[in-house]
Amino acid sequence: MSAQSQRPGLHLTVSDTAEAIAFYTDVFDAVALERECLPDGRVLHAELAVGGHRVTVSEWWEAGSPAAAEGRDDVLTIERTDPEAVLRRALAAGARVEPAAGPSRQPMLRDPAGLCWTVVGPQRPA
Repeated sequence: MSAQSQRPGLHLTVSDTAEAIAFYTDVFDAVALERECLPDGRVLHAELAVGGHRVTVSEWWEAGSPAAAEGRDDVLTIERTDPEAVLRRALAAGARVEPAAGPSRQPMLRDPAGLCWTVVGPQRPA
C-alpha cells in the first residue's frame, strides 16, 4: 500500500515513541513511512501505515494541546486473515479488551497508548 493511499491519520502523543512503534509493528504489522530521531537515537516522531490507517506517534505535539489517545472516541478497524492471532499478540503486548459497542458487536482492543481498534477477518463474497 502506498503512502498516498493511506487515509488521513491521527496524531498520538505517547510517553515512549519507540515503544508505541514496537507495539504497532509487532501486533498490527505496521510499516514506518517516516521516522525522525534525535542525535542520541531516541525517536522524536514516526509516521506509520497501520492497516490502511496513517498514524503519527510522538512524545510531543506542536499544535498545542496533547493528542493523547486515552479517552478518544476514535476506533480504527483493520482487516487481518487471523483476527484471533492478532488479539492474542495484542493482549500479550499490553493491550486490553473493551466491551463491544455499537451494532457490530466486535470486541475492541485498547492499545497501550490508549487508541481503540477492532480487528476483523477478511470480507467474504456475498
